Amino acid sequence: MIRLREATLGDLAWLVEAQHACFGPEAWTPGMVREEFDRPGGVQWVAEDDAGLAGFAFGWLVVGELHVLHVGTLPSRRRGGVGRALLGALLATPGVDVCWLEVRADNDAAIGLYAAEGFATLATRKRYYSDGCDAVVMRR
Repeated sequence: MIRLREATLGDLAWLVEAQHACFGPEAWTPGMVREEFDRPGGVQWVAEDDAGLAGFAFGWLVVGELHVLHVGTLPSRRRGGVGRALLGALLATPGVDVCWLEVRADNDAAIGLYAAEGFATLATRKRYYSDGCDAVVMRR
């Protein structure tokens, strides 16, 4: 069973580790993760199950627009609903009128999840990621 809760600074070390496990070279630095807790409009969640913490989500709500910054599930816990639960928590943030995100063009699983949750593809940002991979811009 997946349980969600707001992330706290007590989760910081785990969040930094999880960033690297989920995103490798695209992971945020410890300072970037820490800054999210001070961001006005910032929304942070973690997901846990019986084995412990399994995933995280960061968003930023500005004047009715939610920007999904990162949703990550530990590789060993993928395909079990963690990402969908975290995305649902972000989308349930009070005051959200529209939601935006960028996702790696080669991340078929994430693109499929976002499409299943009502996101439409709007554009492609060429060579957006440091390894040259494109980003798909999606909106719901």
